[in-house]
Amino acid sequence: MDGLLWGGAGVNALPRHLRGFAQTHLALRRDSRRLVAAAPLLTSAGLPRAAEWWRQLRAIVDWHHRTEDEILWPGLIRHMPEIAAGSHRMVQGHVALDDSMFRVTKALEGGRAELIGGPVDTFDTVLRQHLHEEEELTFPAFARVPADVFAALERRVLAAAPFRVKRVLPPWLLDGLPQPDGLMPGPVRLVGRTQLEGAYRRSLAGILEPR
Repeated sequence: MDGLLWGGAGVNALPRHLRGFAQTHLALRRDSRRLVAAAPLLTSAGLPRAAEWWRQLRAIVDWHHRTEDEILWPGLIRHMPEIAAGSHRMVQGHVALDDSMFRVTKALEGGRAELIGGPVDTFDTVLRQHLHEEEELTFPAFARVPADVFAALERRVLAAAPFRVKRVLPPWLLDGLPQPDGLMPGPVRLVGRTQLEGAYRRSLAGILEPR
């Protein structure tokens, strides 16, 4: 379920206006794998740091799928009414994802490291299934939407990000992933690699150095 639906050729194989959306999905898969890898190594002493990292990831996921439901899908349906049924399935998938994230939050904040494995595995499964189904629906549809229409919707999505998401989004999107042309303007990429990088790297300690 991890394969993105662009023929294995990489993010740069997509039209420029779709690369940010694709990169977001790559980053979500990356962080889900990190959480799965860290879960069996965490002790109760390490849970607070892991929970802090998780709150950052959860804020990104919440923003991503809230703006899909409220901005992206309605905007696309006006141009492509035929995707309405599929977008409704995606909204329902977000409900299941919300439930799995709630269970991870509860486990990480519960203070008992031995109880986090099940919720983490469920979240990973639900997320990967949802991303696969979403890509199966959206990438063929996105390719038929005029670039300027999609870009305008994406600008609204980015504008709707809360500050806590905006300050982490550039380094988060670039962390260990391809840097496709057109992903973000040069100045934003530079800020992501300089001013925002330090705080972002510190936030990763709880999951990359589990204890």
